Amino acid sequence: MFGIDIYVLETLIPSVIGVMAMAGVMTWGFLKAKDLMEHEPHK
Repeated sequence: MFGIDIYVLETLIPSVIGVMAMAGVMTWGFLKAKDLMEHEPHK
């Protein structure tokens, strides 16, 4: 039922790479914003 053929690989691998890239960018952005908030001078 769930066979792995070349068409599945052509569509699945770029999708997985895209999701991983988006998750990485979101994690990097969260950590960068957190770091900037911690180093902000208090008034």
